[in-house]
Amino acid sequence: MAEIIEKRGPIEKTQKGWPINPLGVVVLIILGLIIAFLIAKPLLSRSLSGAKPAVVAQIAAPQAGQIVKGDKLGVELSVDNASKVAKIQFWAKTYVDNKWEIIGEVSTFPFKIEWVVPSNYQNKAVAVTAHIYLKDGNVISDPGGWREGIIILQP
Repeated sequence: MAEIIEKRGPIEKTQKGWPINPLGVVVLIILGLIIAFLIAKPLLSRSLSGAKPAVVAQIAAPQAGQIVKGDKLGVELSVDNASKVAKIQFWAKTYVDNKWEIIGEVSTFPFKIEWVVPSNYQNKAVAVTAHIYLKDGNVISDPGGWREGIIILQP
């Protein structure tokens, strides 16, 4: 029997080294392959498709950090392919409540609303975004992200 050089719990290191569990090695290799596949699949499908989104949009108004004195806020979404759009929903939230609410909807170009700001949004920091409902039934949420830090002061 080989001479024991080191012992950690029930495992003993001999002159040949630490014992290797072949089943454990196989399981680790399989798990590694699964993880690599899960990471690579979305990257490959995105690069192989190369499809441009049906509609590219950006919030045109209001500007991030804008201070609004009054009870109305103009919200506008610029869209590169308006013919594919069925409707646009505009959403807002306060950072205190952190709950998104629909503030308006429009189905014709130009895609903008004049939001009458309710009292629960006044004197607070607000974020706005939009969701695009396409004629093909797809929905694009938050195209171009949110506009944040809009301060609405009571008139």
